[in-house]
Amino acid sequence: MDAVPVIARGGNVAAFVPPVTEAALPLVQAATRRPALILTADADRAVSFAAWDDVFAVSGLTRAQQRLASSPPPVVAIGVQDALALMQRSTLQPSTFDLVVLAWPEQLDDEGTVALEACMAEASKDAQRILLTSETGPVTARLVERYLFKAMTYGFPSADGRTPVGPLGPVRYVVARAGQLADVRRRVLDALHPEKDDSVRVVACPASRESAAALLAEGGEPPVVVVEPHQLPWLRTLFAPLSHVVLPSAADLAEQRAEKLRARVVRVAEAENLDRELFILAPLFERHDPALIAAAALRLVAVQGGAAAGRPAADGSPAPAPAGVPSFAKVWVGVGRKDNVKPGDLVGAIVNEAKVPADALGKIDVKDLFCLVEVRADMAERVAQGLTGVMLRGRRLTARVDRGPGPQRPPRRV
Repeated sequence: MDAVPVIARGGNVAAFVPPVTEAALPLVQAATRRPALILTADADRAVSFAAWDDVFAVSGLTRAQQRLASSPPPVVAIGVQDALALMQRSTLQPSTFDLVVLAWPEQLDDEGTVALEACMAEASKDAQRILLTSETGPVTARLVERYLFKAMTYGFPSADGRTPVGPLGPVRYVVARAGQLADVRRRVLDALHPEKDDSVRVVACPASRESAAALLAEGGEPPVVVVEPHQLPWLRTLFAPLSHVVLPSAADLAEQRAEKLRARVVRVAEAENLDRELFILAPLFERHDPALIAAAALRLVAVQGGAAAGRPAADGSPAPAPAGVPSFAKVWVGVGRKDNVKPGDLVGAIVNEAKVPADALGKIDVKDLFCLVEVRADMAERVAQGLTGVMLRGRRLTARVDRGPGPQRPPRRV
C-alpha cells in the first residue's frame, strides 16, 4: 500500500524509509499542512533537507532566532537539541505547527531522546504526525505508540509480509558527509590512484533498492558509496561484500607534505652550492647540535614566508617584494673560477674586510673570470670599496657595483 494518499488526507503515518533524505521526499511533500516542523538527530541531518523548496534548515541558533522572529518559513528542519534551545528562548513553539515529522528518531542519543520528548510534549495534539524510520522492533513500536495517534504503518517488512532479499553485489564505501561528495571524490582518487579518474565512480548512498541495482547495472569496477555512519545498516541490506576504502587521514597528509619537504631539502643539499650558508652556520654547529640548528633554520624560513618570497606572479612577472624586505644589487669582483675562488672565500672577505654582515648577502655567481655578488642595495658601494685592493688567492681584487650591460655601440658604418 502507498502511504502518500493517507498523508495527503492528513492522516498520521509511520513509514519504513531508508535513512537517506531523498527517500523521504515523496512522503514529506505529500503532506499539505503548513507550517511544518521536521525534527532530526542533529543540525547536519537538518541541513540535508535544505535543498527542498520552502525549507529553512537550522544550523545556527542566532540566525534561526532572527529568521523565526521576522518571517517564519513554511517548513523548519531542526535538530532536536537546537529545537529545545529555541523553545527555552521562546523563539520556537511546536504547538504552532500543523505538521510534525520525526526523521529517523532511532538515531538519537539519550540527550536527544529527552529533547525530543520535551518538543513533542509542546506539539499540538491536532497536528498531523509522520514518523520516518529505518528500524523495526520495540524502539520503533514505542515511538509510534507514544507520539503518533491512530497511525497507519507502511513499508515495514513484518507488516507487508515481505521476505528478506539478498544483496545485489559488491561495492566499496567510505564514511563521510554526503554534502562533501566532491572533496571525498578527490580523496578517494588519491587513495586508489587509478589510471583514469573516470574509471572510479563515487556516489551518494542510494535511496532505494532500485537505484542501488542501477549502480551495479552500469558495470565496471564496484562503485564507491559515500555513507554517513547511520546509513551503514541500510547499505548492508543492499550490497555484499562491502569493502572499506581507507582515505588518507590528516596525519597521513601531514606526513606526505613533510616527506615532500624532506625531498626538496635533499635535492638542494645534493645539487646546490651551499658554501655561503655553511660559512654562516659553521660557528653555530660548533656550539649547538647541528640538527637543532637545521630545525631552527627551517622554522625561520616558514615564519618569514621565505619559500614564497621569490615566486613569480600569475602573469609571469616577478612578485613584488613584501614590505620590509630590502632590494638587492650586484657587485662585480675581478676574480673567478680560473683563480680557484669559491663563494665561501668571497663571503669571508666581505665579512672581514668590508665589515658587512653575511645575512646582507644573496646569491654569489662564480664565472670563469669574475664573480657577481648579490648584496643589499644600501651596502653595495661599501662592499665594492671594502674588497678593492684586498689580496685573495694571490690576486689583488678590484670590485665595483655592477650596473648591468652598458648601451650598445651603434653598428660601424662602412
